[in-house]
Amino acid sequence: MTHRFSAGLAIAGVLLLCTSPRAAQQRPPLAPADVTSIAELLKIEDTRQFDEPTLTRLLASSHPEVRRRAVVTVGRVPNLRGPAILEPIKADKDPEIVATVTFALGQLKDPAGVPWLTETMNGWAANAAAAFEAARSLGKIRSPEARTALNTFVTAAPNEPGARRVIGEALLSLGRFTDPGDLAPLLKWTTSTDVELRWRATWALFRPRNPAAVPHLLTLSKDASPEVRFWAVRGLVPQLIDQLASPTLTRDIASARLREAVKDADRRVRTEALRVLTAYDDDASVAAVLAELDNPDTWMSVSAAETLGRHKTRIAEIAPRLAAASAPTRPLALRLAAVTPLTQLAPPLALETLGSLLGHPSVYARTVATQALRNMGPLGQQRLDAAAKDPTLKDLLIAPPTPGGARGGAAGRGGAAATPPDRPLEDYRRLVEQWIVPAYNGAANPRAVWTTPKGEIEIELFAADAPLGMEELVRLTESGAIVGPVFSRLVPNFVAQQATIPGANRLRDEVNQHGLLRANLAWASSGLDTGRPGYTLGNTPQPHNEGDFTSLGRVVRGMDVVDRLELGDAITAARVILR
Repeated sequence: MTHRFSAGLAIAGVLLLCTSPRAAQQRPPLAPADVTSIAELLKIEDTRQFDEPTLTRLLASSHPEVRRRAVVTVGRVPNLRGPAILEPIKADKDPEIVATVTFALGQLKDPAGVPWLTETMNGWAANAAAAFEAARSLGKIRSPEARTALNTFVTAAPNEPGARRVIGEALLSLGRFTDPGDLAPLLKWTTSTDVELRWRATWALFRPRNPAAVPHLLTLSKDASPEVRFWAVRGLVPQLIDQLASPTLTRDIASARLREAVKDADRRVRTEALRVLTAYDDDASVAAVLAELDNPDTWMSVSAAETLGRHKTRIAEIAPRLAAASAPTRPLALRLAAVTPLTQLAPPLALETLGSLLGHPSVYARTVATQALRNMGPLGQQRLDAAAKDPTLKDLLIAPPTPGGARGGAAGRGGAAATPPDRPLEDYRRLVEQWIVPAYNGAANPRAVWTTPKGEIEIELFAADAPLGMEELVRLTESGAIVGPVFSRLVPNFVAQQATIPGANRLRDEVNQHGLLRANLAWASSGLDTGRPGYTLGNTPQPHNEGDFTSLGRVVRGMDVVDRLELGDAITAARVILR
């Protein structure tokens, strides 16, 4: 094998064929005809053209990997005929293929599949992998029948090691139903000795914003595990407490607990407690939020600043603190977070900060400042007119949006799906040989190493499960384009998102079975097949987004670096390594 080296990409190492435990299973080798078959499937996924004759033929292939990947393709290319052509393969003798069918039915959101998925979930002892995927898929379908099946399962499932992974996924699926439901199936697992089950049950309790869950969340906010506490505090919102109308759980009791949690030993608990506390308007809570504006941890100071604009009766108290928080000596993320509510409460005080941001090196900062000034009306426009006459600023000013379009916005978002490509089958065959065949034969996954001002981040890449996304990542790395675009969206304890990379292609989503866990690598998107890199790194699990984003990889070293990224940080060097 010949290795390529360039300034942007170093591909090093040797493909370790047939040495991993996966390869030791003595799978049938992929013959040239099988490689061609998988290339056909990849082309169907890329073009999003539902080729029923080809899919039906490959679902009946003698090679199990071809059959499995044909099932994945059916799940990724939505069509009303998809569930029907999957029907025969539900009885496949390969348990991995059956598990993949359960995944595909969830992606197709097929309500008619609920009975079979329920049966598969309940059969966890026979095929745990398929039961796990069935539990996840029921949460994607979200029909009343799916909810009933999940409730029945978590109520009756035994607390046994083999069942717990399926129970945990069923709990997350219940949390995807946003209307209030029966709490009893969830409460059963909030006292489990298994913290993985406790945090999932807690997540499912807080998600629907059910007032009846609040007393239980208050108790869970003092759980021994921070994994439980940081989800529990999110449910202590004042509107729910008002709806509860309980004399034993008042706003005063909840806000006191949140003020205590703002001092928690765990950063995630502190952050989430503070976010909720900003919705309270009592003197002690507002004072606690204002105090966090001086916190050197931007997860805290930004969370404190973002929603202070709601306290319009406290302008004299809050506006000077926001003005101080938006001063040039403060972190950029805090300045931008503080100046937004400042423009709502005291526009004249915001003018100086917005004016200074017009000349900031960050395009994102200049865009935010320009848009804020335009929204202020005549006062803001006067400041923009003055800046246009300043020779040091005029070349930096952000032009107004063109008619019918808009500048800025979330990185990577686009209003339409990618145009079907016109690529020869040989291109897809090359991708299969490069990324899918080595993984099938047991090679370790490739890795990406990113250098940032906060340190190195190493990411295991799921190349075989997202070969189109992998191709784009390699291209952007090799060209050097991935270096430079800043992290322009940092939501504390949620996501670090890179700005759109110049020249990045809009991508097909390759949703897979890896799940959207903490440390997940994806790319920005406003819906399936609409996104293009910048890349995103998840600070927390995101089960509510399951099925809507591609898992391209997972951070295996440097997650502490991801948690410390600041607005304006950028990847300064990048390489991809074949293991």
